[in-house]
Formats: sequence, structure tokens, C-alpha cells
Amino acid sequence: MDYSKLEEDSVDDYSILDMYSKLDGEMYSKLDDFHRDEYAIPKPPPTQHLPNRFVRKTMVILGYGRPSLAPDKNHSRYGANAMVSSDVPICSSMGKEILIKGGNAADAAITVALCIGSVNLHLSGIGGGAYIVSLQQNDTISIDAREMAPSKAYKNMFDHYPLLAQFGGLANAIPGELKGLNDLYNLHGSGILSWKQLLDPVIELNMKGWEASEIWIRSLNKMTSLVFPIASVLEENWDFIYNDPIKHRDLVETGDIIKRPNLASTLRLIAENGSSDIFYDPNGPIAKSLVETSQKLGGILTKDDFAAYKTNITSAIKYNFELSNQNLTIYTSLGTSSGLSLISGINYYSNLQKKFPIDQIKSLPKKVTKEILEVHRIIESMKWISSTRTYLGDLNSTYFNKLVEKFSGEEWSTNLLENNKYSDFQTFPWKHYEPEFELNKPHGTSHFSIVDSEGGAVSMTTTVNLLFGSMVYDNNTGIILNDEMDDFSLPFTRNAFNLTPSIHNYIHPYKRPLSSMTPLIIKDSQNQIKLIIGAAGGSRISTAVFQGIVRFFYNNESLLNTISYPRLHHQLIPEYAMVEDFDIFEDSIPHQNASVIDTMTKALGHGFAQLGALTVMNAISKSNESFGWNGVSDYWRKRGAADGY
Repeated sequence: MDYSKLEEDSVDDYSILDMYSKLDGEMYSKLDDFHRDEYAIPKPPPTQHLPNRFVRKTMVILGYGRPSLAPDKNHSRYGANAMVSSDVPICSSMGKEILIKGGNAADAAITVALCIGSVNLHLSGIGGGAYIVSLQQNDTISIDAREMAPSKAYKNMFDHYPLLAQFGGLANAIPGELKGLNDLYNLHGSGILSWKQLLDPVIELNMKGWEASEIWIRSLNKMTSLVFPIASVLEENWDFIYNDPIKHRDLVETGDIIKRPNLASTLRLIAENGSSDIFYDPNGPIAKSLVETSQKLGGILTKDDFAAYKTNITSAIKYNFELSNQNLTIYTSLGTSSGLSLISGINYYSNLQKKFPIDQIKSLPKKVTKEILEVHRIIESMKWISSTRTYLGDLNSTYFNKLVEKFSGEEWSTNLLENNKYSDFQTFPWKHYEPEFELNKPHGTSHFSIVDSEGGAVSMTTTVNLLFGSMVYDNNTGIILNDEMDDFSLPFTRNAFNLTPSIHNYIHPYKRPLSSMTPLIIKDSQNQIKLIIGAAGGSRISTAVFQGIVRFFYNNESLLNTISYPRLHHQLIPEYAMVEDFDIFEDSIPHQNASVIDTMTKALGHGFAQLGALTVMNAISKSNESFGWNGVSDYWRKRGAADGY
């Protein structure tokens, strides 16, 4: 290993680099595989008789369950006044209690976010970042609390050892979630409940503990069996995952009680301080401890980096569109999120359906039903979503505003539709969709949605990036640090399709990496909330939310079916659509004798891969029943549950 490639002062301890340099090919492969889709076993797809160029033989994911075409109605919750929909049932209930006590959606979001970060610590936490869209009294704001690169970061820092962007201290960016939550409290909080009152339930939870879920234990076992034997230096601080934390023996199992007293102490300090200031204070105990732990494991974070962190607060992107004779308005996040790429997909799809209504199509390829054509149109729109993402990054406001004007304008989608950029009879090679650069591939996340009794709402997505972030755990504070540096693009490389990494997403001090997170709120023409939705699932987030919008508003599916039904995803490259479950996908679409996938591959030129659970969505809609709100959490993939009153 040539350590000279690192800047002289960039690493205080080389233990992680030493580990990296000793990796043989097999060990490197294990670490690289750790962050691929989880719990995969080989299984030939049901369409294995098709040529390989049409259907990719891949894996079925067992970890997060399967979609359902017959979801239990008990997973659809109703509340006359307010609703919380999240991955973690106890966190949804905790948020509901804040609302009952007089707090609003912004107040409840703070409690729910900190609760999820405590329980689903492999996906989110105050060592990571978030995007928040908040609505209070017709003021809709976007808070970009994405992590920022440290001051000593530089463009080529991972050229010779890309895995160090995923494991160890060098992967750590400056955390932003807590600052984002504090800004939300100051800007949209009710003023009825104090900052401390919002944190107290989470502190108590961390002290008393909760039962370890099967899903979390699977992720934990993966980390301890694949990563710790290779990178034992990362394991040293992880105490609470063992029933014997001193000797690191007796790993916790499903049903065991997990307690995080060190995190409780940190949250208590933050609560008593009355804000997030103590977290970012360069002379305070939290930043000091996090920096020391990160640097010990090869990191370049400094205490001054914490003092320099800032959120990006703006009005949310507002986009008006028409779908199925409904005039709707989307409010979504700006900055380095993928809110704009989602808008481009809605723009393209809604204009396509308006100019070429499926009901008026008279000629179709052989065996292609109108239902299959609808799937084709969804996939084509997803390709444009992915293409738009290649133009995004941490951009200056002037350039970003030009992109907003372009991709949200009807002129853009009309030009595409009128210049042979769409066909009901075929799909096209990836170059046809005009990507500017290679896509980055973000990971992990949790999303939740909240609405209060006054019509205020929050849609928030939060992450530490990959499973357990960088695996840098500071047992003094109880905080797991992110590995968000992995979401930047590495220069001087090309992918298999000869696309270069995005210059908009290169590493630079205090820059934010591009994200797929897309929290949003949708209103109708009467200015009433119709849908609050978002998803977790890395690069598949924006396409999942897009498909959810299409199902709910265009196909008039119930919210229950919108969340439980199988999803597909296309990110332009690789050139195939990813499907959760071939059998359930086939059953969800009316078709003739030939299978849907068979027809779409032979008649339209699509390719498919079966990849198991793609994303996890949590949403709230205005109920058509006697109750006011309908909340559905993704029980089928992550055992979530909504709660309201």
C-alpha cells in the first residue's frame, strides 16, 4: 500500500489502511459483497427459457419479505385527526403521543427521527444526514441536512483504496441530521412542547430498551460474521450488541432487549442544552469524542468541521401537474436530493398520458395489452428520472434554478415526445436517454411521513448510508458515524458503458454528495393534502415514489395496495428493469396467454432481473372513509406500522 498517495496530514492513524493493505482477493471480495443486496440466494427466474439477453439470472432477496397482492387490511390504519407512518411501530406510536400532547408534525418528526435512529441504527441516526420537507400554515420548506465532506477532503482521496470510502474513519462526513431537526423545531415547531420534551421519550427508550427484530439481527449477523473478522479494529467499541459487552461475548439474538445507555446520555445532554448546539460545539464533549474516534480509525474529521456545518434551507420545489383529470401540486426537496429528477419523471409521464391517452391507442404490438403498455410507459419514465439525476449534485443556485426550469417545464417533455424520444412499440439503448454522467449509487435509509390535526405535515428521509454506516462506533457518545463519503463520485474512472463520473459530484471540502432521497407532499387543487410519501432504498427511491404516485393517482389504487403491491425499478444502466418478485409481478398485470415479461422482452425489447425487495415506502393519504387520514407503513418489506388518532 502506497500511503504517500494520501495527503500528509489526512490520517492520524493508519490501522485501517494497514488492514486494507493486507486484504487478499477473497477478503476484499467479502467486504465488497457486504454492501450488496442482502440475504441473497441463487434462484433461476421463472422465465429462464428466454434468451439471456432478455432476462438476467440473478438473486432473490429473503431479508425484507415479499410484496403482496392481497394485503391484510389491518395494515391500513385510520385516524380522524393525525397520523404517523414509519418503519418502526414503536416510533410511530411515540410520534402519535407527541401529537396527542399538543405537538405538531414538526415536533413529532424530531421524536420519530431520533427514535428510528436509535432502533434502526443500521440505517439512520444522528451520525448521519437527512432531507426534510415540512408544511405548516401554507409555508412549505426544504431542509437539506445532508452530510458535508470534511475540510481536509480532496477529490482523489479514494483513488487507490475505494473501500475506505465505506469502512473506517476516512469514510466519515460531517453529520447533519441533528442540525436539520433543530432547524425544523425553530422554524415549524408548535412552541407548545420544549426541545427536551421531544427528546425525553427517546432517552427513556434507550435506557429501558426494545426487542431486537429479526430483520435487524440479520443485518447485525452479517456485519459481525463478514466484516469484523477481517477488520477487527472496527469491532473494539461495539459493546451494546453483546449480552456480555465487556468480553464481547454472546451476540444478541432476535427478541433480546437492546439498550443504548451511552446514546441516552448523549441525547440527555442535547436535551438539557435546549438545541443541537452542544453537538456541533468544537469545544464540547460530543464533537471531541467523535473526532477522536474517527481519527483513531483513519479519519480526517476535525472539531472545526463540526463548527462549520450548516444546513441548506429553502422553499420546497413546487411543481403543478395534471394526472387523470386531477390538478395536483408536488412539494419536494431541493439541494443534493433527487426531488428534481422525480419531477422530471412526473413531467414526462403526465405529458405522455395527456398527449397519447392509452384508451385511444388503436394499434399495439402483438400480445401487448394496454396494461402491459402502461408498464412500458412507467419504465420509460423511470429511465428519464435516472437520466436527470446525472445532471444533479451540490450545485450553485443559478445553475440549479436553470435545471429546475428545464426539467419541470412542459417544453422539455414535449420536445422529447415530439422528437422520437418515445415509442409505444419499443424501448431504446441507454444513450437514447441522454445521460450526462455516470449515476452514483447511494444506499440505506429510513423514511417516515407525519400529518397533524391542523393540516401540518412532514415528509423526512434519513440515512447513515450503507449498513451501519462506516461501522465507526463511538461508545462514549453511543453514535454510529456515516460513510457518506462513498456517495461522492471518484474521478478518472469510466464504467462499463464508458460514462465518466459526474463532475458535479466530486469530493471537495464542505461539499455535499448527491442523494436519491426524495421526500414529498402532494396537494390537490383545493390546497388540501392528498399524499405524504417517501421511500428508503438507495438509488431506487425516486423510481419507487414515482410508481407510488402513478398507482395512487392514475390507477386509483388504495394506499394499502400502493404500498404492498410489487415494485419495479429501472436506472438506465444496467439495461434491464429490476422486479421484486417475478411471480407476483406477473399476477399483478392483466395479460393474455404469454407472460408479461415474455411479451415485454420479445415485443418491446426490455430486459428484466429479479432482485427481491427493492424499496420500503411509508405514506399517508387523505382518507375517503369517515376518518380523516389513512396511514400505511411497509409491513411487507420491513415490518413497519402506522399509528394515528
